[in-house]
Amino acid sequence: MEYTCPDFARSRGFLFGITCVYLLCLIVIILGVAPVFSETVVSGRIVEAESDLPLDGVRLSAGSQATTTDPHGRFLLSVPELPIRVQVTRLGYTDTTLVIRDTAPSIKLRTQPIPLQEVRVTDTTSVSTAIARLPSFTTVVERASFEGQTHSLPSILDRSTGIQIQSMGGSGSFSTISVRGSSSEQVEVYLDDILLNAAVGGGVNLGNLPLANVSRIEVSRGAGAVGNGLGGTVTLRTRDLKEENRTDISSSWGSFDTRGLTVFSSGASGKARYLTVLDYASSDNNFGFLDNNGTEYNLTDDVAEDRENNDVASGSLLAKASVALGSQRHLSLSQTVFVKQQGIPGISNNQSRSARLNTTHLTTELSFEDRALAARTSTRQSIYFSRLRETFLDTAGEVGVGRQNNAYVTKTLGHRSRTKTTPSDRVLFTLNSDIRRETYDPTAHIQLITPLFASRRWTLGSRLDTEFTLLEDRVTFSGSVDYRHQRSRFIGRNPFAFSPQAPATTNNRHLVGLHAGARLVVTGPLSVKTNISKSDRAPSFFELFGDRGSVVGNTGLQPERGKTFDIGARIDTRHAWGEAAYFDQRYTDLIQFAQTSQFIARPVNVGQATVQGLELSGGLARDRTSFAANYTAQSSTNESTAPHLNGNSLPGRPTHKGGIRVSQGVGSLSLTYDLSAESGTFLDQANRRQVAARYLHSGSIRLRAWMSSTIGIDAHNLTDTRTTDLWGYPLPGRTWSLTYQAEWP
Repeated sequence: MEYTCPDFARSRGFLFGITCVYLLCLIVIILGVAPVFSETVVSGRIVEAESDLPLDGVRLSAGSQATTTDPHGRFLLSVPELPIRVQVTRLGYTDTTLVIRDTAPSIKLRTQPIPLQEVRVTDTTSVSTAIARLPSFTTVVERASFEGQTHSLPSILDRSTGIQIQSMGGSGSFSTISVRGSSSEQVEVYLDDILLNAAVGGGVNLGNLPLANVSRIEVSRGAGAVGNGLGGTVTLRTRDLKEENRTDISSSWGSFDTRGLTVFSSGASGKARYLTVLDYASSDNNFGFLDNNGTEYNLTDDVAEDRENNDVASGSLLAKASVALGSQRHLSLSQTVFVKQQGIPGISNNQSRSARLNTTHLTTELSFEDRALAARTSTRQSIYFSRLRETFLDTAGEVGVGRQNNAYVTKTLGHRSRTKTTPSDRVLFTLNSDIRRETYDPTAHIQLITPLFASRRWTLGSRLDTEFTLLEDRVTFSGSVDYRHQRSRFIGRNPFAFSPQAPATTNNRHLVGLHAGARLVVTGPLSVKTNISKSDRAPSFFELFGDRGSVVGNTGLQPERGKTFDIGARIDTRHAWGEAAYFDQRYTDLIQFAQTSQFIARPVNVGQATVQGLELSGGLARDRTSFAANYTAQSSTNESTAPHLNGNSLPGRPTHKGGIRVSQGVGSLSLTYDLSAESGTFLDQANRRQVAARYLHSGSIRLRAWMSSTIGIDAHNLTDTRTTDLWGYPLPGRTWSLTYQAEWP
């Protein structure tokens, strides 16, 4: 049976129309209750007295009203009338009480030494609030929302607005991300400031990024606002150094012998601060699923089976240290180590019994920060190195073609520079530059030669960001220009040298990205945003140079190009928020593999694709009760020149996706319920193979016990729904786990 999306889901006019209606209703509601928001709105800027640099995260409170400054030191505060007394506080600076008489004050704070004793900081709302004020549409997930729960990074991202996760199913499995209907190749993923996308291609495996190391997740939906990803950018912020001595231990055990243990320790000594995070996770992943025996339309031969060779075990270390070289200069060092061993199970009825993949990933970064380089200017310089080694063992030839025992090593060495300057209170310039060299070296131990070429890539990049405000910070404009030059080449003999289609050994590309955004404050709580961007994605090593077997590379490939546009509104009140956005993304020169003979394929630039959609999200929180919901409707259309593909939906992009999360605290108990829903989608470009819709219910219970410890029970897929992921791999049924968390002092 062929699945077709409803006509209204494919209608561009419908999506745009419903967005306009929603925004109009939102504005009418706000204007209808305008007397509630009739206070005076005070906008201003807070800077450091010694350097005149902007200060973010400064808290201003006046009675029941409070706000924090954004990364550029600006704030908006609704007050009943002027003048008014305001409390101004920030860790490391002198607390100040002042009387604001002007609607656009300029405030200076002086530094205050912090005594070496416990200082516990639990308010993380300042970063989320500051990012929400930027023109781009960005989702921020703070650690407090998943602390102590048995979640992975892919599962946390999967419940966010406008995001789809594709995986092989089960704990620690290979997982990639799609933002607003993009491919995984089109999404850039950063660990702090280090780009994780490898030149060899394939997208970033989120299953290799431990959630234990993450303090905050920032997802910029749409191109150009951060980085240069055509679909968007995911930035993972590792856990922060604190002026405190603290130790946390978290452990869990559950279905399929899934285990986890995390130890976090931080402290300070003199002018130095440090932290370490040790994490271990393992699972048999031998859950049951329905094997269709390769005949999905014949239900009579379906049989219940257990997942085989799907076990996984991983360990990671995050170590960070920083030392103060005066009041404005800091030197910091960060080291991550990740080791993983896992089976490769194969898909559904074609399970493997012995194929294995082992991964070791090391990343080192040394950074120097000077907040007083010059008047109103700061800089951060970083040197980084990473080494990724993967070994794939398939001596029985169960996965892929032929018997394999291969090793793949990717090394990256680079330097990043970031300089910020504020020539005036209303203007901020940020200049980023990056130079990196990436090497990819495959080795074969069974075949005479490796299936992939040893390759090299130099990347020189520069990005200038500008932001300025008008009308007492009610209007914010942002813009950026991103330029990258890439030189790629492969090493070794080309087995296709006799062919006129044989790739050249080198490839040079100039990539340019442009972005412009604006934010208008309509009333105190209501703002309107819009963005427009142009970005390019360079072909990967695999697309440029192919392999030594069935794929011939094409160094004449043009970069994939994307143009994106979005517009929407956001409302923020003391206890509630809401956001609506319409997006339109156009891709050209898409890279696809075309068959050139019975056994040979070659990547070529073909056609176009369009993805349009509507994003709705919102939530409220009061006392110990919170509610959050999101919904995404998108229409993806393949506009390829191939007649059998033109007009089809892009695979792996469900038309409808949404979620609900409810939390309630009662005494020492905390209860949480989650609902995740997705409509059906397709596995293939021809839209012949369908993935069914799914509805997953989950819940958790937390009990605050003795000595600052917490005991919990997590349950996922409560209804034991047997379903598959967007790649067609089976997902676990009902699972549960017990968790324990304790902290000292």
